[in-house]
Amino acid sequence: MARTVIAVVSLLLLSACLAENSVTGRSQFIMIPPSQDAALGLEALNEVKKTAPVVTEGRMAARVQRIGQRIAAISDKPELPWEFIVIDEPVLNAWALPGGKVAIYRKMLDNLDDNQLAAVMGHEVAHAVLRHGAEQMSRAQAQNLAIIGLGVLVSSQTEDQETAQMAVGLGALAAQGFVALPHSRKMELEADHIGTIYMAKAGYDPRHAVSLWQTMSRLKEGGGAQPTFLSTHPSDDKRIGRLEARMDEYLSYYRP
Repeated sequence: MARTVIAVVSLLLLSACLAENSVTGRSQFIMIPPSQDAALGLEALNEVKKTAPVVTEGRMAARVQRIGQRIAAISDKPELPWEFIVIDEPVLNAWALPGGKVAIYRKMLDNLDDNQLAAVMGHEVAHAVLRHGAEQMSRAQAQNLAIIGLGVLVSSQTEDQETAQMAVGLGALAAQGFVALPHSRKMELEADHIGTIYMAKAGYDPRHAVSLWQTMSRLKEGGGAQPTFLSTHPSDDKRIGRLEARMDEYLSYYRP
């Protein structure tokens, strides 16, 4: 009985939340309606602003706003409430929240030229346009439900609570290693592709998307990168190879 209930709920959940992305054509599992993206992103950004050293004025902020808004304007979602901020920390990072909220850290600005920064901004704008944040949140929620269901199923078949807890733990590990991480890497490569199209359409040389990842490889600290199968991001070499393979396509959008 427990197995049947879990299967029915899972099928209903999947059928209700699968939709084709109009930009990529890929089927996405998203439980959050688009109307909630802006509110979720704004709430999260306001929390960041309470603790992070956010820069809203001056040369750095103006540079990020100029490049970011230029790319957002030619994206597939120019109508989003776009906001681009600088976080004044020596960190090699950038991120996007649902609804068009994008942050760039100072170390990126210190080490990248405008074309390379446009590659970063294009990538983050693509994440927001493609609703990758909402997709990740939805997948995490679904995985949690599945893991809870696994615990219920095992508990219904055995009175050994230790066995049930072990099954839940293994289920969580499998979801992280074989579902969450690989899909996250897929979304990173998707954002690389769409983001490079965006930067080219906005008038930035897409060949600098390759030089961006070459520069990032040099700037990364510690020498040894985490193995790709344990990372949410693909290797720099893989990103470079995929970008180089499609460079003719990207250059076709480029109008200096």
